[in-house]
Parts: sequence; C-alpha cells; structure tokens
Amino acid sequence: MAKKQRLEEIWKMIEKRGTVEVSQLCSVYNVTPMTIRRDLDTLEEQGKIIRTHGGAIINNEDLLLEKPIHLRLHSNIPLKEAIGHAASQLLYDGERVLIASGSTIYHFARMIDNSRRLMVVTNSLNVATELSTRNSISILQLGGSLRSNTLTTTGNFACTMLEQFHFDACFVGATALDTDGIFYHHSLVEKDIFDRLRTLTDQIILLADSSKLGQQDFVKVGQLKAGDTLITDTNIPGDLKAHFEKQDIRILCAQDNKN
Repeated sequence: MAKKQRLEEIWKMIEKRGTVEVSQLCSVYNVTPMTIRRDLDTLEEQGKIIRTHGGAIINNEDLLLEKPIHLRLHSNIPLKEAIGHAASQLLYDGERVLIASGSTIYHFARMIDNSRRLMVVTNSLNVATELSTRNSISILQLGGSLRSNTLTTTGNFACTMLEQFHFDACFVGATALDTDGIFYHHSLVEKDIFDRLRTLTDQIILLADSSKLGQQDFVKVGQLKAGDTLITDTNIPGDLKAHFEKQDIRILCAQDNKN
C-alpha cells in the first residue's frame, strides 16, 4: 500500500475513534513500528493529531476543554523548569500560598525544596502529590468535582473552601496575557476560582512564558495590577516589559540554561 493511501486511512481511523496505537496500526497494515511512527509524525506535522506515548490522539481543540495535562507536562520542559525555579525563589518561610494548576505550575512545584515551612492550598492533584514528599510543607487539597483531563478540582465546593482563606500570594498560570494585563484560560473550567483571586490575596504571581505574552485566548480569568508579578523568560519583548513595569508590575525573566 502506498504511503499516501495509508495516511488517509490512518487519519480516517483516528477521526472515527479519536485515538490509535502504534501496535494496532502495525497489525492492520503489516508494517514496522518505525514506519507507523513516521506516518504519525507526518499527520502531526499537518496539525491533525497529537502524538502520545505509544500512539496518537486527534488534535481536537475543544473550546470548553483543556488539552490533557499529561500532554502539556512534557512540552517545553527546560523553559517551564526555569520559570518554576524563578518562582520558587519568591517563597518565604512561614508563608501561606495558593498554588493553582497547569503544566508550568506543576514544574514550579517540582522546584520547591524542603527548606521552608509553607502552607500550600491547591486545586491540583499533581501539585499536591509532588509536594507531599516535602515534610516541611503542609498541604490542603481543595475538594470539589475532579476534572480528569486537568486533574483539578473545581465547582462550588472548591470555591466555598477557598473563601475561608487569605493568602500571602497566589501562584497561577495562564494560556495568554494581553497588553492590558488581562490573562486568559482556554476553557471555563476554573473561572469561578479565578474570579475570587482578588479577595484572597494582595499579590498575584503569574507564570507565563513569552510565547503567551501579547496574546488573547477564550476566557478572561483575571488582570495583573500594581504590586503583582509576572515571571516569564528572556524573550519577552522589551516594549512590553517596559509597558508592564510602568504599571508597577514586577517582571522576572528566567533564563533557560539548556538553550
């Protein structure tokens, strides 16, 4: 079978099922795993699929759903680690902080060592699990409805719990940040939590790499104001950095040492 025909059939199969495995396709077409991986690479380059361990899923950007967290965790790791390390330097002994969810936020949690006594409240199962190995850190996991694709808890119960606290700082992520300081998420899932941030803390610390800056997404979830902090990377445009600093928003630029 010609490659073009095989690609068309594989694409139709993924459209129908939503996912495929390399081993399955090898059996169907009687070809080697390397051949199938090359076919999937071609479909990914065309923007039709997202590669996963051992297969692929359809690249279906649903406006109401985040891309699965396990896919986002493994992209741009060195950059997310650099931003996470910079954020970890803003934690001080004895603080009570909210750490939200997201792939960059997870890598921030990985960078937090056991040298400081902290009280961490989070709606992210990944963050809570990661920090559970630090015996100096107390963790309060918010209840609520569990979103399987993001591994976060949301809903009225989570919001009711949050309203009982006031934090020294809230560490959050975003899918976009526009020039007015408004930050966005791709979905509505956590909007109720973000709507309460200003009542929970005097300082929001936003972690977002430079590719997200000067951009907009679907759902507005908050806005940076004087006294807040943006942690990004060294590729932030100079004029945008100056624009935010003029509004008394602190900018920290992390250096990805692996590039």
